[in-house]
Amino acid sequence: MIQLSAEAIIKQQARAALKHNHVRAIIALIITLIPLYMIDGTTTVISCAVAKAVPDNETMQGILVYGLGYTAEFVIGFMLSPVINGYIRAFYRNGYTHNMDLKDLFYYFENGRYAKTLGLNIRFILRMLLPMLLLYLPLIVYEAVCSYMGGDFYGSVIYCDFFFLLAVLSTVTTTLYSLKYFTVFTVCVDNENLMPNGVFAYSKYIMKNKTGSAAKLIFSFTPWLLLCLLILPMLYVIPYMTQSLCIAAKWMTKATFEVE
Repeated sequence: MIQLSAEAIIKQQARAALKHNHVRAIIALIITLIPLYMIDGTTTVISCAVAKAVPDNETMQGILVYGLGYTAEFVIGFMLSPVINGYIRAFYRNGYTHNMDLKDLFYYFENGRYAKTLGLNIRFILRMLLPMLLLYLPLIVYEAVCSYMGGDFYGSVIYCDFFFLLAVLSTVTTTLYSLKYFTVFTVCVDNENLMPNGVFAYSKYIMKNKTGSAAKLIFSFTPWLLLCLLILPMLYVIPYMTQSLCIAAKWMTKATFEVE
């Protein structure tokens, strides 16, 4: 008899949870992506307005677009970010019930939850901001130096290869660092009365000695993500991956209590 790995068992449970919920899972993903299109649209509108306002000054155009556009992007994205919390909530609860409720997507926009959720999200951003900047620093320095020096190397195949390699390494190390917060957004589902600082402390406690297992599961989806470029649609892969990660969070949380 073949013994399945923990990752294979979790993926099997994820497929079972999504068996009768594929359409709802896809709708949930599309709704969650709407803010991204709104952000992109806002930047486009600002860019067009700036171009008309100062048509002959490219420097001023750049300052205004980056200043206004990026600020607007961040504000809109942050104010709509609770939909991501709701997206995770929908999949996490589906892991228990096998009955996805799309109303969960808007759960954290309700009165009394919205401000608390924004507080949690800004704390997550701030906790990840400095480590992320440090881990992406080699890529930033590489791009800055190559851009400043110019020449034939900048934009060449070798330049692109090194850029891609540094980007992958920075992304992997950032992902590994973030794993201590792996259950932050599922802890909120189980413990709605916890304050944001308590949520982070609880997640780190749950993930103690479990980050390696979370990493194995996440990176086991690498072939699936690569296939998105050629064969499989992301509308299938992303919900499948989300459901698997939520089920993993469920079992890691339960394992913590069982040890106790």
